[in-house]
Amino acid sequence: MQPLTTPRGRKYVTLGDSQVVTMDRLAALAERLDSDPRIASVSVVAHPDPGQEFLRASAPAGCAVLVAADAFDLAGDLPADADGEALAVWARSATERGLWHDWWLTSARDIVRAPEFIPASDLDVLEARDLASSRFLAVNRPQLDPQAITMTIDVTWLGPHQTGAQVLTTAAIEALARHPAIARLCLVGVSELPEYAVHLAELEKVDVVDPGDASPVSDVIWYPNQIDQRVDITHARSLGRRVITTYLDLIAYDIPRYHASSEAWSAYRSLQRRIALSVDGITTISADVAQRLMEEVPRIDSERIQPIPLGLDHITLTGDSADQDMAGLQSQLGNRPFVLVLGNDFQHKNRDFALRVWEQVLEGGVNCDLVLAGLHVKSSSSREAEEALLAQHTNLRGSAYTLGHVSPDSRAWLLAHAAAVLYPSSAEGFGFVPYEAAALGTPSTFTAFGPLAELTGVSNAPRAWSVQAHADDLRALLTDPNAAKARVDALRASIAELTWDLFAHRLIEFVQRIDQLPPVEGALVGGTEGDAAALASILSSRTWRATAPFRRIGRRIMRA
Repeated sequence: MQPLTTPRGRKYVTLGDSQVVTMDRLAALAERLDSDPRIASVSVVAHPDPGQEFLRASAPAGCAVLVAADAFDLAGDLPADADGEALAVWARSATERGLWHDWWLTSARDIVRAPEFIPASDLDVLEARDLASSRFLAVNRPQLDPQAITMTIDVTWLGPHQTGAQVLTTAAIEALARHPAIARLCLVGVSELPEYAVHLAELEKVDVVDPGDASPVSDVIWYPNQIDQRVDITHARSLGRRVITTYLDLIAYDIPRYHASSEAWSAYRSLQRRIALSVDGITTISADVAQRLMEEVPRIDSERIQPIPLGLDHITLTGDSADQDMAGLQSQLGNRPFVLVLGNDFQHKNRDFALRVWEQVLEGGVNCDLVLAGLHVKSSSSREAEEALLAQHTNLRGSAYTLGHVSPDSRAWLLAHAAAVLYPSSAEGFGFVPYEAAALGTPSTFTAFGPLAELTGVSNAPRAWSVQAHADDLRALLTDPNAAKARVDALRASIAELTWDLFAHRLIEFVQRIDQLPPVEGALVGGTEGDAAALASILSSRTWRATAPFRRIGRRIMRA
């Protein structure tokens, strides 16, 4: 191993494939060694982009390495037959002395094909995923193959019951798996898929990755539901080169009773803002949600947020038969017409308001029963108000029935056999129920706000939460077949337009667009593993102690 000399007199030796160090390349490499005596090595590293670039690294790598022999007095000698392992040991010794290691990145074909003499160190591999690192900017060029996109999808929200958020995840996965541009979908976040989603594992392009197994790095990781304490985002950038999340709504952001304390509410709001600024891209399920998010987080780059309305062609049940959970109700209803209120009893679903609307309809001379179907929630529930109103009910024109969660078949039966659906929700990101009802031929009344005004195509729905306005609209749907048909037809027009294949197409277009943008600046100061873990811990705790760090921060700010 005879040392050579740079133009300025530095001695160096070449390890690895010396044939790639041609005379023209040697001039550039030697010049780099001459540029600073602290440079102990310069490595020849294959890189997919054209051009040549020097990069500071933590250790040598690549197919060939020029080692400064004048560093041997500090870091120790290298054996004449040094291999990659011996070079790594020596390089660590040089680093301990404060010396540097540089990479020369090139896309030259012979270098790309040359055998690797020494692999990149674990630290350099790790920092290639750190947006604040020079390795990230140098190594992570846009490399998405638009005809073979790989995507990791967090399916943590696939709980035991299927509501709108779960429909989004399952229907979107099915549509993405059908798309020719998708090469692989990896599902992470659950150890076992719930019954309504088990078919996803059978799709050709879908792999379900057990939480204990390593997931391959995809082009993008997508969180179909906004981040909360259920979702572990601390490893997002080790799962995908790009991170995209979907905001369903800002209901929990706006409503304090979703949280155990004022401090927990504050922490949740802080997390939503910081997540919005730290991911590469955001989709929302309506333009209304996108506008609301940009109002709360005005620093969001408008290029990184895209409304993509959900599909509606997943509604395929006929409603012909219900499960056993409906047997008792069916016998009680008999042939009487009934109004359906479908949804969990969150206060913003306004089921107590719906009871007052129904009472007004009865007072107007219309005979009909009322069915309230949906889970009782632990927080922000209208249950007490509903029970108080039901206890006072004396109008003999109709009876009220309360159900808990119902199966998909029973849900479809209720929607298909109801005379009308009453859906007076006042906080939605999209609102599936009116569309599901229309798909089964049932008209619905709702307040024309936000996404329901934006997407339904209905022009004559109530414009405020007035009991009288909703009672008038509901009475028309119950007594005027033309009004009922017009309401169903308007919603069915939207159903025909909004498909899950269109959703998948728009999402893939958005992924491709995001891949061409530079790293989001917010990710450089937020979204680190420790930061995300701390915030997740606060969200998942219901104790005062968990919110202490935020109170201390607040006091320091006040003192400052």
